[in-house]
Amino acid sequence: MAKQYDVLVRLLILGDSGVGKTCLLCKFTDNEFNSSHISTIGVDFKMRTLQVDGIKVRLQIWDTAGQERYQTITKQYYRRSQGIILVYDITSSSSFQHILKWASDVDEFAPDKVQRILVGNKADEEQMRKVPKEQGSKLAKTYGMEFFETSACTNCNINEGNCSGSPPF
Repeated sequence: MAKQYDVLVRLLILGDSGVGKTCLLCKFTDNEFNSSHISTIGVDFKMRTLQVDGIKVRLQIWDTAGQERYQTITKQYYRRSQGIILVYDITSSSSFQHILKWASDVDEFAPDKVQRILVGNKADEEQMRKVPKEQGSKLAKTYGMEFFETSACTNCNINEGNCSGSPPF
């Protein structure tokens, strides 16, 4: 059977439980959004093939459980990743503070110079915002990452979403 893509890129989504990693992934791969929260157990993945400059790129996106008890399992996936998406919830200061730990794990377990982006999710919940956008932007700059705010609910910065800035997905 012929390969249906030219390049395979493995991405890993990291962040605390409940920040919306699975919702972002489902919106990007299946254009679906489900507001009910079902925690990922261990690791799951989805695929999507895109055309980039005439090249078929298959994205294999690994969705990780954010709970501490699964972190030894998920660290095995760091080494094979070519890109890492660190996600926090803009309505949760603790999820933002924990990005430092996630970024430290990436430094320790992922390949050198792996591409990383920082995503502040749930941008549709502006009225409950706890993490100013400037704070996310500053942290991303400190780590040399791109920064985006997204919302799987409103399709903000997912694909060619309806927010300003280039979408991370």
